[in-house]
Amino acid sequence: QSSAPSLTSEPDSIMLVPAGDHYTMMDFATAYFRGAQFVQGLKGVAADKSVADLVQHTKVPIQESLLHYSDSELNELAIKNFKTVMRFMGDQPKLKNQTEVECIYEILQLCKEKESLHDEVYCQVIKQVTHNPHHESALHGWLLLHLLTGYFLPSNILMPYATKFLQLAGTDPSSNHHDTAKICQSNLRKNFLYGGRRHLPFPVEMEALLKGRGARRLVVLLPGDIEYLTRIQTFTVAKELLQEICEQMGAGEQEEIQDFVLFATRSNNKMVRPIRSEEYLQDYLLEDKLVTISLRRLLWRTPLHFENRVYTDVHYGQVLWDYLNGRILLSHSKEMETQVGVLAMLQHWAKTQQQSSAPSREELKEYTPKTLEASISPQALQTQVGMLLGAQQPLPPLEAKIQFIEHVMKLPFFGYNAYFVKRVSDATILAPCFFGVNKEEIIVVDRTAQVVSCVILLRELQKMRTLRPVSDHGLPGIELNYGSATSPRTMWLELSQAKEMYHTIVVILEKTELHH
Repeated sequence: QSSAPSLTSEPDSIMLVPAGDHYTMMDFATAYFRGAQFVQGLKGVAADKSVADLVQHTKVPIQESLLHYSDSELNELAIKNFKTVMRFMGDQPKLKNQTEVECIYEILQLCKEKESLHDEVYCQVIKQVTHNPHHESALHGWLLLHLLTGYFLPSNILMPYATKFLQLAGTDPSSNHHDTAKICQSNLRKNFLYGGRRHLPFPVEMEALLKGRGARRLVVLLPGDIEYLTRIQTFTVAKELLQEICEQMGAGEQEEIQDFVLFATRSNNKMVRPIRSEEYLQDYLLEDKLVTISLRRLLWRTPLHFENRVYTDVHYGQVLWDYLNGRILLSHSKEMETQVGVLAMLQHWAKTQQQSSAPSREELKEYTPKTLEASISPQALQTQVGMLLGAQQPLPPLEAKIQFIEHVMKLPFFGYNAYFVKRVSDATILAPCFFGVNKEEIIVVDRTAQVVSCVILLRELQKMRTLRPVSDHGLPGIELNYGSATSPRTMWLELSQAKEMYHTIVVILEKTELHH
């Protein structure tokens, strides 16, 4: 496949904010449009009018591509696409049974398959929204531009001209499309920084956009059973939503925001995956009602501060759930039994309605980590908690939550994300066992003795990949390549949470690199 010969040499950097009167679409058309050669013989006003005609709305389908293509197939596809653009915008009648959504898909699919036509499609849509006399047609054209800017980048040659066009449209007093032009500029900036969205929108999302509903309602689950209600746009990236939520709970410093991650969970197969900060949320949601988005603190690099009630409740909710459900590795010892008693008392005080009463046997069971239930005597625990309650005044719920968090943070394996691993290739490691991942290392912890049997520093991790199950009933796995160039080592492990662990390590590596 060949592209326009005049667009082959691309500069190393992209001018995203052109200044002055240069880089207008008329300048681009003069230099690169196929029709410009017929204008070159003209002078003055006649020449300007002819160039202006090349870059503004037409009622007549084009007979050849706007840009030069030596490949006749690309020329034909360009002509066909212009007709599809006109049908979508209402400037030409649609084909029998053809819908607006089908028109959009046809245009986006062409861009996905033929990168060399990105500039052509951009130029076609910009042409059709420029001086378009029909309001509804122009609205459809701008919607198309909104999608194009979020999915596909123009070449480095066209980029400054397209950006200048959007800047002018965003400030033109005679235009009704200021807001959309500004959104398109934002889309282009994100697309340049992070790449475009991976998946084309589902029909449900497309139909909502056509009805003018660009925002989608989203409930984000925060730890502690807190629901955060928000609205996301077609091209909202995870870092934007993270910033919004963190600011709402009083954690607005960039350094601390970096410690939080959004997770996507698919309810039908329990697949959990951290969302990287530069990924588009809609790529995870699509039209699937089975996916929920939740927030977790993944790293604990910045000191905690408890001046905000929601911040305290979120941290308490996460630390409590992790403590009770085996996400924090706990060793059984006399010292740990004492800790379980203190933590049970603090959980009891954290409940507003339980300030004056002693916990029942059932409540104490709720306050005990699942991994320690079998090894701690309920009677002994009840006696211990009774003595603790008798020896001191109850704390207010908020203070009890803060003390609970501070107590748990002192536990030896706090800060590690724990995974239960069924099999390991290293014969010296007794499996099943636990793997823990924090900001610096991967540790292997013996299941019964709770001692560390192996440490892999993240900075020594050379390569990593997920492995498919070796049999129908087998588990997926991860292969870790680590060590130095002179002493390379490989380990594979099998666990049901292989993908979650793999992607969590990827996110931690990215965040710690950012942090430094």
